[in-house]
Amino acid sequence: MSQDRQVEDAPDGALPVLLVQPPWSGGKREPVVLKLKTPREPTFVRWAPGRREEWLEAPYKYAQERMPEDTDWDELAAFFAGGQALQLWKPREWQSRSRFERLYIGLVMQAPRELAEKLLADERYWDAFADFSNVGADRGAVARHEKAAYPLVMHQLKKRKWSVYALEPFLDHAVAQGMIKDFGDDGRNDAQEAWYALHGADAVRLTIPDALRKPGPKRERAEAALRSVAERHGHDVLVEAAGYYGDEAVQAVSGLRTDPLDVYPDPLPGLPEGWDPEKLPRILLRRRRQALPLAATRHLLTMLSISENRKPYAGVPLVVGPLDPESLAEFAWALYRADRHPKLWASPGVQYALAEFGDDRTADRLAPIVARWSRAYVWESGGQSALRLFSRLGTDAALRHLDRLANKAEDHKWIRRSAREALKRAAERRGLTQEQLADRLVPALGLDAGGSMTLDYGPRRFVVGFDEELRPFVTDESGKPRKTLPKPGVKDDDALAPAAYERFTVLKKEVRTVAADQIKRLEAAMAAGRTWTAGEFASLFVAHPLMRHLARRLVWSTGTDTFRVAEDGTLADVRDDAFTLPGDARIALPHPLVLGEGAVQAWAAILADYEILQPFPQLGRPVHILREDERGGDRLRRFEGGTVHFGRILGMTSRGWELGEKETGGFRRQVMLMTPDDRHVMVTFEPGIRVFDPEEHAEQHIGRVMLMTGRHSGRPLAFGDLDPVAASEVITDLHRLTE
Repeated sequence: MSQDRQVEDAPDGALPVLLVQPPWSGGKREPVVLKLKTPREPTFVRWAPGRREEWLEAPYKYAQERMPEDTDWDELAAFFAGGQALQLWKPREWQSRSRFERLYIGLVMQAPRELAEKLLADERYWDAFADFSNVGADRGAVARHEKAAYPLVMHQLKKRKWSVYALEPFLDHAVAQGMIKDFGDDGRNDAQEAWYALHGADAVRLTIPDALRKPGPKRERAEAALRSVAERHGHDVLVEAAGYYGDEAVQAVSGLRTDPLDVYPDPLPGLPEGWDPEKLPRILLRRRRQALPLAATRHLLTMLSISENRKPYAGVPLVVGPLDPESLAEFAWALYRADRHPKLWASPGVQYALAEFGDDRTADRLAPIVARWSRAYVWESGGQSALRLFSRLGTDAALRHLDRLANKAEDHKWIRRSAREALKRAAERRGLTQEQLADRLVPALGLDAGGSMTLDYGPRRFVVGFDEELRPFVTDESGKPRKTLPKPGVKDDDALAPAAYERFTVLKKEVRTVAADQIKRLEAAMAAGRTWTAGEFASLFVAHPLMRHLARRLVWSTGTDTFRVAEDGTLADVRDDAFTLPGDARIALPHPLVLGEGAVQAWAAILADYEILQPFPQLGRPVHILREDERGGDRLRRFEGGTVHFGRILGMTSRGWELGEKETGGFRRQVMLMTPDDRHVMVTFEPGIRVFDPEEHAEQHIGRVMLMTGRHSGRPLAFGDLDPVAASEVITDLHRLTE
């Protein structure tokens, strides 16, 4: 092994039993195989208390709206029966498709039952329903119509496995097959477990024939399903259900491997290439005086080799307790570096080891690697699972990495989106919004309360700080300014001086990165109208060793009062008089539209007198208002019809806009913005930007500029309903695009 060779091997008595004698050391057991015939019984419907009422509301949980009560249901039913409704289901016609969805769900959920059930039986619409519907729509149909919705949902199951979530109340052979089919494939079995819990021994009875069939994937899934039941409800449930098939089945089920420790491949696979215990760091026990012997390390590697990234072999969590966390983290990182999986970013067991054994140092190493992964690589290698390490740690350092990945990872679709979702969950755990969490994650980078750092060269020391524009400055111990930090000399300490010089180099880069991130965040906060309490303002901005520099270059407000942060950390108003914040104040970064022209001019003069340059345009920001003829409509026609270079469209993504999903032929034909109040602005263009060759159609024709109520609702909204600041920002971006 590669390190700590002087540490002695721990004796067997000091080790977890599973690392000394794992279950597979007892030899191979032949599985019992029986040919049992599954009963074909009529479909039975059973509901858990309150579930049906819950599902009746499921189609309307998100954006879908109910149809008006005075809808002519006979006319609408005839529209579907005659086939005309199929004309609404057109590729790329999102408004038409949205109308189809609303009409279909309305007819199923609100029309007289005989009309709704006639539609459910119309197979012409089954594929369309599979395309648009979600679990909520499926569940609503099942809750209202029960067996009449059964054929449709079973058809859905052939196209998308998550339709299993709508089958919970049904019990028959076909449903049991659906439950077994995908058990454990994605590590989540919520729907299956709910089904087994509801139907109990009846569901187990329909599963037992597959759990005793000849060995293969289907038997393994059926065994896993029964094992899950046994873990939650006891082994007796399995034995009771097996009585239906006779004594031989009871005996066979009694011997099924329901202990998770007995679940492993037989024969065991060899260790993957690179998993050589002799070349990996030694794993120490908690007191760091003894290490795992080679044989025990090999057993742990075997356990990891048969683990999944989210579901390890059951023995792994049981053996890590006595092991030293730091050495275990180093072991996991070395294993990752040695791993050579042909398809995934790491073998499943290595993914698990990094996520569960890694520490903040592991996160520091992994984050820049994940940030560079391309979208194609992430998609092919399952790269988003790498984010589990940062979420599991939950430390400020780990969450800072998540924040950077959410904003700067090369892969927008998977890594950035998954990182944002992880940050949202982390914020909720702390009782914060995502923006409040981001405020608290701004690093101090080792700077003291005065915003400086002392670097020790041994015989001499230097103080490093940053000016209001976050440019570094250096003084010696006497306070005499220097042009820059000197390189280590012959009289300096051989260890301290190079380390201090390297720390300065890294610090400058870190400050540039943090400043760029925070400037963008503060600009977004201004546009969104975010506010902070007086306490938050004092701690997050005035007292923070880096943020104080940005805060001094901006104008702040509380109610109708405006102020700035002076160089000494005190507050001053527009007359340069001292200003005191009320204890209950809410502080904002006012947009010039909110400040008004007079205040903008007055503050511009103050900042000019002090030669203060703002970190982003605040006082000098363009201000726009909607024209009267635009306020009542959902289109901004003055920006439609022009031609722009595709580069301008791509440039909008740096200002918070997102390109639409890739369409047929690899084209993107929309760019979209979600405003701070969750309004959806969409700009369409033709012929579209081809993902792999944007130069193919360099010039793009602007089609529609539209406003809708939400990202997925598709309902038009008048631009006059936008917040004036949001409208101004949108118009500014559209001017940049089209002028």
